[in-house]
Amino acid sequence: MFDTIHVKKPLICPVCGAEESSLQTKHFDSCMAHFKIGSVLSGSPVLIGIIKEALWCDACHKAGRQSADSPVYLIIWHSLLAGVEQDLAKAEARLAAVDRLDLIAWLDEAQREAARWSRNYHKLFSDVSRWHEHLTRPPEPEPTGAEAERHRAFRRFFSLPEEILTATDPLAAILAANKQVGDDVED
Repeated sequence: MFDTIHVKKPLICPVCGAEESSLQTKHFDSCMAHFKIGSVLSGSPVLIGIIKEALWCDACHKAGRQSADSPVYLIIWHSLLAGVEQDLAKAEARLAAVDRLDLIAWLDEAQREAARWSRNYHKLFSDVSRWHEHLTRPPEPEPTGAEAERHRAFRRFFSLPEEILTATDPLAAILAANKQVGDDVED
């Protein structure tokens, strides 16, 4: 199994010039993990150094061309992915240039990502729990008078929206709503 490394600056195929925004490797734990610059590389055989990998070009493969065995260098600094370069001299320079500001930025991004994941998970868990409560709660008689407005306000705040409760597939509606929330948070 391959792990995938995502890069912000695309890698360029030397044969066709196509841009690749990710590459795959078996150098780490091979557990289908996704990494980006600043990620901790679980199972890295190198603590500090450079690992040579080959660039796979999807465009060359689809066109039936033989993909060049183009090297890509993974820069590793204390088991963190510090960079990806196609030139060994640039990779060596990047390894030598890693500093505390890089570490602070990577730590900040990792903490933001963990907080984002936690918020998204808890929101999804809460919505599914509320749906389960809705399914298992016996029907209540509608209150009347002044109590009715308080009851409706309480339900609006603590219950799922009507469009989810009345959807043909409420679970799919919950997942779609939570995916949209996750996408909005990332932007």
